[in-house]
Amino acid sequence: MITVNQEPLEHADGMKVSDVLRLKNYRFPLLIIRVNGKHIPREEYHSTLIPDGADVQVLHLMSGG
Repeated sequence: MITVNQEPLEHADGMKVSDVLRLKNYRFPLLIIRVNGKHIPREEYHSTLIPDGADVQVLHLMSGG
């Protein structure tokens, strides 16, 4: 089991950041992802594994003027 924004999500072997985003239906183009407090760059979403028990934070960036 992992947590995503403080909500539980079933963990699967080989789960990557991109899988979490797909499962949680996060499609916003400007996201900040942290796994156990470590920032994950966008180019690493498809290669970064999520360990069982991880705390994943997904933040939406908003801009305006």
